[in-house]
Amino acid sequence: MPFSVVLALIAMPVHAACTLDPSIAPVYEEQRLVNRLPGNDTPFARRIVQAAGFEGRITAFADSLCRDGSTAIDSFDSAHRHVAATGRDLWRAAVDRAQGRVIAGMLPASDDRPLYWTRLAMTRLLRQWRTPWLNETEKTALIREFERASRGQYDVTLPPGRKIRRMIVSGFDPFALGEPGASGTAIRTGNPSGALALTLDGREVPLPDGSVLRIETYLLPVSFAPFADGVQEDTLGPWFLKGPSRVDASLTVSQGIGYQFNLEAWNGRYHGGTFPGNDGKTACAPDGAGRPPGPQGCDITPPERWSGLPAAPWKADSPPQFTASTLPVARMLAANTGAGIRRPPGDLATGEGAFDVTWNVSYSVFPDCERPGFVVLNRGLETMNRLPSGKPVAPPKGSCAREGGGGNYLSNESAYRNTLLRDAMKLSIPAGHIHTPVMNRFAPGGDGRISDEVFETYRDAIVRQAERLVMEVGKSLAER
Repeated sequence: MPFSVVLALIAMPVHAACTLDPSIAPVYEEQRLVNRLPGNDTPFARRIVQAAGFEGRITAFADSLCRDGSTAIDSFDSAHRHVAATGRDLWRAAVDRAQGRVIAGMLPASDDRPLYWTRLAMTRLLRQWRTPWLNETEKTALIREFERASRGQYDVTLPPGRKIRRMIVSGFDPFALGEPGASGTAIRTGNPSGALALTLDGREVPLPDGSVLRIETYLLPVSFAPFADGVQEDTLGPWFLKGPSRVDASLTVSQGIGYQFNLEAWNGRYHGGTFPGNDGKTACAPDGAGRPPGPQGCDITPPERWSGLPAAPWKADSPPQFTASTLPVARMLAANTGAGIRRPPGDLATGEGAFDVTWNVSYSVFPDCERPGFVVLNRGLETMNRLPSGKPVAPPKGSCAREGGGGNYLSNESAYRNTLLRDAMKLSIPAGHIHTPVMNRFAPGGDGRISDEVFETYRDAIVRQAERLVMEVGKSLAER
């Protein structure tokens, strides 16, 4: 055989046998891919993905994994690179769409939901993928890698420079999506914190002192297990370390309740077991909100690689039961951030702007860490659009957290982990949590619609006012 032919054969790509096996059962979260809105036979996920022009990404990903029974991906390393690159590309596509650079489909640019449902369809394909060299442990690792990349967790890039102010902002996936396989309106839920993250990612804003605020964003899953694995600390940690690109402010954002923004004063170590994540799982046994923390899995355990604290044995004061916000709250309240923003229909805010803003100083504790009784502190001190008239009481020593200001679900957990990392790294930076108003409101009589004017007006108003709150934090950096 001529040497040139040998070289040509060596250079030919190696293809492995493969299949996308539909008999592999979807996990709990993926089972919602078939959920429908009332009166419509097409799954909501398909409708929202098509309405954003993202359906071609799913098809292309399927073909890249397996086409006509073969795949060019011939090792775990090459698969790892491929899913990471595909995840990053999906994140960038969602950011580009939200920021108006590349818009396809009928949905408004600011809609956060297509990213979630496209990601879920693609993890379903990864789960179905079979090839001789891939085992289940490796497949799980690929899915985790894809999820991290497609939430922008690898996309955070803070530039060095004395005239750069560096900020990181997190958001969340949609949640409270209804039971898998069921029809209903819950499936069309979005998350304004996700829409905000897509809107802000990569933004550069001039500040009054001549410096430039650079904002980088990422999303978090609404499931407890990734938090327990340290996914948030792994995203933030490199930028909290000493160096020329060290972060100057770190905010977590999530959807709260009502028609107000809550600036949370305290974040609790406890996470409750009454409300499951999108994967249907809770953090600890859901036997009532009174279960004390102890070594029962109800307390947040930060990864030792970032906190320096061993996970066991459980200690009441290590890590601390509460962390505190260091956001410039007075400035944020005084800024009148809702002024000039169109008030959505039915908005019950008491101020003149779109939504009220309050410093939420309430929280609850177990006075005895080994007994289930709890008390709520600072209840009723909150006032809209100004600081409280009374002095809030700090968490008492010797007690254990039951709820931070933001409750004891994943919003509070993200806030606790963010501010605990700030303290572990001994950083004196603005860090804290913003709870947005509820976005998921629709006009009556349109249960089959994936979107409507009421929903879009709430999303746009919340995102605009949230941007202004974030910018007040940015402006405060110019005065430090």
